[in-house]
Amino acid sequence: MRVPYDLFNTNYLGMKVILCAIILSISSALAVFAGEVDYVSNNSLVTTYYTNAKNLLNSKPTECIYWADKAIAESKAEGNGQDLCRNLLIKGQALENLHQYKEALKYIHETRKVAENYKLFDLELEAINKLSRIYAEERNYQAAVLYATLLHDKKDSIAVSHQRALSKMLSGKADLQKREIKMKQLIADNIALDDHLRSNLKIIDSQGNWIFIIVIAYTLVFLLFIIIKRQNKIILKKNQLLTQKMQTLESGKLELDHNLYKAEESERLKTAFLANISHEIRTPLNAIVSFSGFLRQKEKPVSERRKYIEVIHNYSESLLALINEIFEVARIESGEIKQVPEMINVNEFLQKIQTQFYMANKKSSDKEINLILNIQHHDQICYINTYPERLRSVMFHLIENALRYSENTTVELGYIQKESFIEFYVKDDGKGLPPEDTSKTFARFKKVDVFPKPGFGTLGLGLTISKNFIESMGGNIWIKTNNNTGSTFFFTLPIQYDMNE
Repeated sequence: MRVPYDLFNTNYLGMKVILCAIILSISSALAVFAGEVDYVSNNSLVTTYYTNAKNLLNSKPTECIYWADKAIAESKAEGNGQDLCRNLLIKGQALENLHQYKEALKYIHETRKVAENYKLFDLELEAINKLSRIYAEERNYQAAVLYATLLHDKKDSIAVSHQRALSKMLSGKADLQKREIKMKQLIADNIALDDHLRSNLKIIDSQGNWIFIIVIAYTLVFLLFIIIKRQNKIILKKNQLLTQKMQTLESGKLELDHNLYKAEESERLKTAFLANISHEIRTPLNAIVSFSGFLRQKEKPVSERRKYIEVIHNYSESLLALINEIFEVARIESGEIKQVPEMINVNEFLQKIQTQFYMANKKSSDKEINLILNIQHHDQICYINTYPERLRSVMFHLIENALRYSENTTVELGYIQKESFIEFYVKDDGKGLPPEDTSKTFARFKKVDVFPKPGFGTLGLGLTISKNFIESMGGNIWIKTNNNTGSTFFFTLPIQYDMNE
């Protein structure tokens, strides 16, 4: 074969080589950036769809199905059986990953049919293998065994076909020898052509070395840029993951610190509870046991025995009150106290409180208790819609607390009528509290005085109960106190005017 010399003109051929080098370098760079694929179609659009589907097969099977559908449609339009077969198979695999086995079986059966029609033995064997595995996952073991057997039979038949083809090739050895002679002639012609091309390329190399170096340098810079860009993305993702982990660890540390504080607070409250309850319960129990022993002495006169019985009765009531406080706090925290609100007349309710308190303390206390009631008289009756039992419990707790600190056992109970609420108050004439102790007033098991006044010992739960009740009724409670001038507890409740009730 003789090639015209004009085809190898130095300028023309040099430009072609440069363009080919640029195209090859850009193609290789894009291949590195996009990632390798195990299958390339003649149709670049089908290849793109197939590559996208395969890259998303395990991580995002739903998006994989989207790209597989587009590849299937394009393959059918082109009439390419091999493309269609591979795209049907990858869609079946995506459906299998989504555990949609019925749909997966449908597309893999279709894959097998297309592979069988186009004599694509490798794809047919892969489809049969997938069918056997999916039927096994669906526990249809009979079908799984059937397709597994079919797979082995197919492999055997293909091996036999290869052997037959080999025998045919051996029988046609004479033809091959003739072809070898022709091939040798063609090779000799190609060698002559190659020598001619080499002689022309030497001329091109002598003139275009610098251009070649520039193209290579451009290609290397382009590849380096792509590699740096990918590394920056990887580093950015790692930084984001580290930031998220740091935030998670920080939030976890804050939660652990909070839980530790709550645990320490719970332990402290438990210790305070045990210390208080051991003192408060032991005192009445010791008195009950002691005076019960005195009652056994029959030589004691009847009048003295009656005094002992009265003392035992008083201490029993004190012990019962302490236990009721504990139960009341437990019921509040568990949400068991549920009552129906009622409309009450404020003046009548406070008068009943005064009467009930006098009657309750007439026998249990030897001291004279003076409860001053300061109520307001208006033409318009003041009503509040509240829970009477809770409000009564709050009043009794605040009055008992005031008597505990009062110097002359005198307590003033009253209220001030505001625009939209009533401000109740309970005032004592005691020594008052230091400013640093006011924050502990409503805390559980907190008592400002270490040794309570005789006859008024508590666990320090009354004010906690009162605070919870007031807040559950939509009000607020606070204390104003000064040294040597007494303390005043205030709390508010919403007001309603009702002239017709």
